Amino acid sequence: MSTVSLNGLSHVYENTTSESVHPFNLFVDDGEFLVLYGPTASGKSTILRMLHGLETPKTGTILIDGADITHAAVNDRDVTLALESYALYPHMSVRDNLGFALRVDGLPADEIRERVESVMDKIGLGDILDSVPGDLTQLQRQTVALARAVVRRPKVLIMDEPVVNLVPEQQTETLSLIKSLQQEFGLTTIYATSDLEDAKILGDRIAFLDHGRLIGVETPDLAEALVASVSDSDS
Repeated sequence: MSTVSLNGLSHVYENTTSESVHPFNLFVDDGEFLVLYGPTASGKSTILRMLHGLETPKTGTILIDGADITHAAVNDRDVTLALESYALYPHMSVRDNLGFALRVDGLPADEIRERVESVMDKIGLGDILDSVPGDLTQLQRQTVALARAVVRRPKVLIMDEPVVNLVPEQQTETLSLIKSLQQEFGLTTIYATSDLEDAKILGDRIAFLDHGRLIGVETPDLAEALVASVSDSDS
């Protein structure tokens, strides 16, 4: 669990002059589930990409637990992007898929086994540990991909609209699983979505973005009022 502090952060894409993200400040508390909510092109994904190290800010700093990681390499941030794609190694069992990054990190075998089995038991899929990805359903592959991110217990977990391509029943189940795992392991999580209902289900707080600007941050119970006020000001 970690804190995240975004200070004066802004972004401009190459070969453009207008800011894709205007300067803003945002603090995410230890173990908090923060949702970035806004329409397409509001800046959600760009903020996540800056956090992950895939985009460089024009201005500002990114601090994790007070340490400046603004220009750190992707592998030096301990920020994990979950459910970007299923991207499971097809020749490896589920057990080995989940344990691969932990082995690379040098964890002992008994700790790897404990972490992998703990997460899979928590999500009720302990019986597929020896299966390969080709034997799994779409929802199982998505669930395993989420478990693979959680098992690393990163300082910060980020997700970019991970359920948008799922059917409604799978969306509901996956959202419930995401929230359950986040609470179980106390992971500081930043989640981007354009669906206000999803934001209200998941978020401890919701940061509202529009045209690259941070409009405000509210708790889920006050979300509708802030969205309405933004809509009224645009009309």
